[in-house]
Amino acid sequence: MDQPGSDSRGAPGRVLLVCVGNICRSPMAECVLRDRLADPAIVVESAGLSALAGQPIDPCAGSVLEAHGLNATMHVARQVDEAMIDAADIVLVMEKAQILAVHALAPNAVGKTFLLGKWLGAVDIPDPFRRKQEHFEHVYRMIELAIESWCERFSSRATDKASDPA
Repeated sequence: MDQPGSDSRGAPGRVLLVCVGNICRSPMAECVLRDRLADPAIVVESAGLSALAGQPIDPCAGSVLEAHGLNATMHVARQVDEAMIDAADIVLVMEKAQILAVHALAPNAVGKTFLLGKWLGAVDIPDPFRRKQEHFEHVYRMIELAIESWCERFSSRATDKASDPA
């Protein structure tokens, strides 16, 4: 039997990606993860700890996504709140300090909040805001690698579940 909050492949049912402004890293990660999971039953969304609420994705972030065949033109920045965190099965943040900020906002998020770069040696994903295009491309590559590593973990959880005779 599947654990609550995950599908039959082991992927969580609802993923929340969090950064600061919700106009660069977390919307980029949202687009990449949604594309990689390719499952409309899995809700993938993003928000910011100090969001520039109502703003579109940063133009540099948007152009990097477009160069990789992804589209975030409909993105609107949102401020993260306790209800969003509570609704998520897993919360992925860009920097170690953001884990503490999420826990301060929603104490029950302990145990489901992780660095996006956890499986890449617990690396922070640097903020490219107001930086040159090449910084956005570098951050995109980091995000892509981090998401691939999470997707591998989701797949291995499904394999473990399938081989469990319970």
